Amino acid sequence: MNQNDAVQAQKTTVRIRDTGVSVAQVLKLISEGYAYDQILRSNPALNMGDIMATAELARQIVEAMTDEHDEIALHHSISFVFSKGKIIALEKLREEFPRAYMEWSDREDQALADMFHKGGKINDMAKRHQRQPGAIHTRLVRLGLIKKEAK
Repeated sequence: MNQNDAVQAQKTTVRIRDTGVSVAQVLKLISEGYAYDQILRSNPALNMGDIMATAELARQIVEAMTDEHDEIALHHSISFVFSKGKIIALEKLREEFPRAYMEWSDREDQALADMFHKGGKINDMAKRHQRQPGAIHTRLVRLGLIKKEAK
């Protein structure tokens, strides 16, 4: 993620489905003491699952920000990525995969393609490129070296 992406990500409003209601709006109502049924009545596009998902999102963010003593550890900045319905603190992810969610250079693409053509395994390529195995697979698809698997 380059600096422009990071700045844009800071400006992104997280909306709940196609309701037009933001997560922040629902959390504000909860923090002001509104009962869930009051929130639903004032926002007919929402359902109980939306409120529960919003609370779960907030829980995941707080959990990602806390250390082993359940204390919030704030640093200069905190970056999150959303993956498979979960929030991941980018800082923690980069402890294991230092180049996670960073842009790929032409040189890295070439090195990845070379490893692939030499029979490299996904996990070995992931270690070499300091990225998650899923990111390696996605990049190989994008480079046209393998086909996207049908789900």
